[in-house]
Amino acid sequence: MAKLLLIRHGQASYGQADYDRLSPRGEEQARALGTHLRGTRIDALYVGPLRRQLETAARAAETAGDSLPAPTQIAELAEYPAFELVTRLLPRLIAEDARFAQLATGASRELANEAFQTIMRRWSHDEWHVDGIERVGEFAARVRRGLERIVGELNSGANVAVVTSAGPIGVAVGLVFAASALHMVRTSAVIRNASITELLVRTHEFAWHPEQVSLLGFNSLAHLPAELHTEY
Repeated sequence: MAKLLLIRHGQASYGQADYDRLSPRGEEQARALGTHLRGTRIDALYVGPLRRQLETAARAAETAGDSLPAPTQIAELAEYPAFELVTRLLPRLIAEDARFAQLATGASRELANEAFQTIMRRWSHDEWHVDGIERVGEFAARVRRGLERIVGELNSGANVAVVTSAGPIGVAVGLVFAASALHMVRTSAVIRNASITELLVRTHEFAWHPEQVSLLGFNSLAHLPAELHTEY
């Protein structure tokens, strides 16, 4: 058996032009995560390719002492292409609902969030898609390939940490229950920054299969003080 600790990155710079970096609070969350992991045996550390994922692993390593080994990047652990989808699909949304045209002149954050949620809901139902940008099923399949690579490198009794984003964690949890890609994305919507989701892999061959993977813990923030609890 082996354990996987699936860790969502710390809070990114939401609302900023350069979103893909940790906010000051995100850096605090990552350091608190490292303090929590200090003294825990982590045999391997995998991290996605996005800046916010890499920075989370780096800030955690600052306080984890010798507990965190050097990270191995897994490209398949990147998040789904949310902002690319919003950029490309916003004209279609405006054509359906003229209210969203206000976004071009600095509309409220509430309207921007509504636009984002509407577009992502259409994408996750596979109703809307864009040439050259992965569809929801392709996203789930890509993440599964990354998880299979990690599981294929496991040793019996290993404890492995994986720093990624909410979407890939939703896929991992969904795979445990043979959920659809839609429900994987819906699960990801509640996963909080710097949270820990724990999976147990039971197999001699360490090949990813839903019957060999169990969910031990989901979306835990027990290692963070209340003032560091965030979702975005």
